Amino acid sequence: MRRRATCAFFVLLALPVVLVGCSESEVNPYDALQDPDPPVVTSFVYSGGEASWSTDEEALCVLEYGPVGGDYEHYVYGSGKYHSTFHSVTLLGMDEGVEYVVRVRSMDRAGNEGYVTTAALPDTIVGASFGGEMMSLSMIDVGWGLAELLTTPGGEYILIDAGHTDHLDDVMGFLADHGVGSLTAAVMTHSHFDHYGGFPEDGGIFQSLWVGGMILPDTTTLYNSIPLSILEGTEQYDIPITYVKQGDTSDSVPGLDWDNTPSFRVQVLSAGVGGTIFEDDDTGTEGMNTNNDSVVLRLTFGNVSFITTGDAEHFTEFGIIDEFGRLGARAQVLQIAHHGSDDSSSELWLENVSPRVALISCAMVEVALVKEVVLQGCRAVDADYFVTDKVFPNMSRGAEPRYGNLITMTDGESIEVMAEQHDW
Repeated sequence: MRRRATCAFFVLLALPVVLVGCSESEVNPYDALQDPDPPVVTSFVYSGGEASWSTDEEALCVLEYGPVGGDYEHYVYGSGKYHSTFHSVTLLGMDEGVEYVVRVRSMDRAGNEGYVTTAALPDTIVGASFGGEMMSLSMIDVGWGLAELLTTPGGEYILIDAGHTDHLDDVMGFLADHGVGSLTAAVMTHSHFDHYGGFPEDGGIFQSLWVGGMILPDTTTLYNSIPLSILEGTEQYDIPITYVKQGDTSDSVPGLDWDNTPSFRVQVLSAGVGGTIFEDDDTGTEGMNTNNDSVVLRLTFGNVSFITTGDAEHFTEFGIIDEFGRLGARAQVLQIAHHGSDDSSSELWLENVSPRVALISCAMVEVALVKEVVLQGCRAVDADYFVTDKVFPNMSRGAEPRYGNLITMTDGESIEVMAEQHDW
């Protein structure tokens, strides 16, 4: 009797499972064969620099805008990288009173992407200048090399690398055009000339601008890889040096305390680890790898973080993930290391950082360092990539060059990328 009762019990438990199983009409939102259509935008509203809209299915969206008669050169993202049916952003790069055209690009979980809309989008919208606190990171187009200008919410300027001397005019011109006459600090990520050359050069950063402090990777424990020209230049112009290592923050190291805005923070994810790689390691790297000395910074304002990487390779990426975990490596904006080379930006790294925006300073040589596998890796984690020689998002490497500086701004919630085009 007990055995029969037990069997009946299990039959009764199983019956509801059969009844509530998946119906044949249910659509798998992750399967492009079942869901081949991009999201449809509805209910678009704009007023005074704020925009909101809905989509008919959960989606990631980008608001794109540009001046009437020009290109769409502004791209606005929300800080939360999740699929939703309601979307709202602040447009940060507008000029007051200028007329702009606007559109919304949406992508669903199945990867369908497009500009489909039933919303009555206005023919034009009127610009409204943003007046609140804002952090920005500008990638200056220096061809072969890297130079980035950080502007803190409190208006302090920090130059992260200064490019090769061949492109010193590009760096100095950008700083002059944007009203930068002094630097609270300068960061040399590592000792490769395409990153530090513009600092000690005649007419360069040290000679032309007041610099409040120099941030260098702490390589002194194993070997000292700091170029003599940097050491002599900082001494000549009385620029104090701060050597940084993994784990340093703006709370613990005075040289990183660039801005007292409460929600702004600087964190060193890695620095000076190249000397830990020797010829007999299992990565195949020969000798000390200066790329892995790179100062990797996580710059946070509000709910948005930027990560700058210099030329850090896989070894450094794995070390950061091991030390800080997935949450500690998260960032909405990622500078893709080593000019897009495939010895950086591993699948594991991109998955852990999970950026929405990826910025690449392209090395313009006969065989560009930018690799397709890196670009595909960005798209695989739903990140739009921008390259200084292809400044519009997700352009193929075979497309016609569109050179420019890439300016990324955030108010701590919305993120805007502005392509500042120029002739090469």
